[in-house]
Formats: sequence, C-alpha cells, structure tokens
Amino acid sequence: MRSGVERKVHEARASRRKRDWLERHRRVLIATFVVMVLIATLFPGPSPWRNGIRWLDPGPGLHFKGIAQALSDAPIVSTTGEFTVEVFLVKGFIAGKGNQEIISFYDDQLIRPLLIGQFPHGFILRGRADNPSGDARRDYYVGLGELGLTSPDALQHLAVTAGEKGARLHVNGRATPLTLPRTIPGLGEAFGGRLMLGSSNTGWRAWLGKIKGIAIWNRILKASDLQDHARFPERVYDDRLLSDESLLALYRLDEGQGRRTRSARPGAPELFFPDRLIRPTRPNFLSFYTFDPADRVWWPRDVLLNFLAFAPFGFVIAWRRPKRALMMALVWGIAFSLGIEVIQSFIPGRSSSLLDLASNGFGSLVGALGTRLGPVR
Repeated sequence: MRSGVERKVHEARASRRKRDWLERHRRVLIATFVVMVLIATLFPGPSPWRNGIRWLDPGPGLHFKGIAQALSDAPIVSTTGEFTVEVFLVKGFIAGKGNQEIISFYDDQLIRPLLIGQFPHGFILRGRADNPSGDARRDYYVGLGELGLTSPDALQHLAVTAGEKGARLHVNGRATPLTLPRTIPGLGEAFGGRLMLGSSNTGWRAWLGKIKGIAIWNRILKASDLQDHARFPERVYDDRLLSDESLLALYRLDEGQGRRTRSARPGAPELFFPDRLIRPTRPNFLSFYTFDPADRVWWPRDVLLNFLAFAPFGFVIAWRRPKRALMMALVWGIAFSLGIEVIQSFIPGRSSSLLDLASNGFGSLVGALGTRLGPVR
C-alpha cells in the first residue's frame, strides 16, 4: 500500500516536471490578460466633440462653426402621405471635403428617412428607400452650377417635397432634377422623425453654413408658395402662417442666446443644442457602425488590434490540451468579448461593436489553432 502511494506521488511530481513554463503559468497568464483587457476597454473613451453651434449676431439664425448639431426634443411627423420641409440657409463650403449634412430626420430605429446635405460643389439628397445602406457614395446630388448658385454668401431657400411620386429638392422656389423616386410617405404612416441640424455620428464632416429658419408641413406646398417664400424670406415671421393647420413646426431661430430654440407653432417640439455632440443615429449595442463609410479608414485597424489582442488568449487556453480545447478557446473568447461589449455600451465615449465581437472570437480561434503546431498530450 505504501509503495503504491509513493509511486503515485512520484508520478505526479514527474508529471509536473514535464509541464513546460506555459502550462505551469497558464492561470496567471489568463488572469493577467483579462485584467489588461479590462483596463484597456472599460475606461471611459475620449470626450465627444464640443458642439460648434453659435447664434448669429446679428440674428436671427444659427452658425454651424465646425462640427455642430441641434436636435428636436420629440419627433415631427406627417401622416397625410405628404411632407414638405423648408430651410433658409447660407451654404457652407469646405474645400476638399466630402458630403456634409445640413438637415435630416431620424426615427426610433435610428434610421434617417430623409437627409439634405452639401458637398463642395452641390447639394445632396438621401432617402431611406433610395439608399437603404446610407452609403454616402450612393447619394443623389445636383451641382451648384446646374442651379445657377454663384454667390457663396447669399441666402438660399431649400425645400424638399415628398408625396406619392417621391421626394424632390427645390432651390429658390424652382424644382431641381434632384429626386428620390422611392422615398414616398405612406398615407397613415408617420413620415419624418426627430429633427437634426448639422452633423451626425455617421458623418462627422462639418458643414460651415448658416441656417436662418425652418418650416415643416404635412402637405406638399404649391410651386407658387415655394416661390413666394423664396422671394420674401421675411414672411416666415408672419404670424398669419400659424393659422395654417398643415404647418407642423416653424423655427424662426430668433432667441439669440441660450441652448434651446422654440417653435412658433404651438405644440411643436423645441430644438436643443447639446454641449457635446451625442449619437442619435447609431445604436450603441453590438452595432455595425464600423461598416459606415465614415469609418472605413479606421475599421481595418480596429479589426487587426482586436484580432492580435485575443490570439494569445486562445493560444494559452488551448496549449498542450486535447482538440476540444479549440472549441473551448472560441467559446471563452466570444463570451469574454460579449461581456466587454455589453459593459462598453453603458460607458461614455465607448461603442459596442458586432465587428469587435467577431474579430475577438476569430482571434481566439486562430490563436488556439496555432497550438496544433506544437505537441499535444
């Protein structure tokens, strides 16, 4: 009996001596990795940009200086099957930059059914049905030269009308060739959403223009109405407009101070200017944000970093273990990464990305596969 016990103790000691350095320190290495990843990923990220919106002096109006944003407290929607948004602006210009967002609407699913923007030489129109992916390269646009807009500092009147034939951009009271044939408000369906002026998180290219007034209607304005408003912008301040039941909201932007502006139309939501930009058009839990065109420069780097970070994790877990350890490394890698992504969705300055989860899991699997190149017991 005694010799049998001594033999087992001897075999156990011999087995421990045969284990290499990686096996002996496996738990310490895994714990160190977990602590380092938590430190790197769970601290608050960099603060969002400060809002560059400013009141015009003299007013009325808002100046979008750098990355700037204004948002409505609540949705502004039409259920009549028709929709018109008018905006009085002085167009901005940033040489060498791409698409810049001027005014848009977003819904509860964080999707924008309508967007008006500018690129250096023209205006952009985007609709959910006509460009479901939101890819800026598929935006519809019209050049400034086609519209005869030569003065850089002149007040312009832009309007988008939407109805059963789609949406169309009007500039200074005239219809342009810029249309969205599939962006059609459905009768009885809410078309519009929360109003956003300026930059969104899906396109941080700053628009440097000025907005002097906005009117939103639940009908298509006649061509004569659009021409009248374009020729006489001061009529946006006429209180007789407020008696029109089809007027959903009217922002005169005449407060001149503060972080909010009211609608002259009673019952319409106010617009507020956050101190720092927020992210109203991208979900922050396991989102596909890294596939947005605005992030195309950054996501290959993020994928590589996430892959390289988790490959050692999978390698250590599967080293000198049976083949089933490959699956164990993958499961543990995904589970650990999922926990991080869940927590990150609640941390300011952090984003929870589905691509991060996938690249972390893939890194764990490849790291585990690397152990097949060495001895396996």
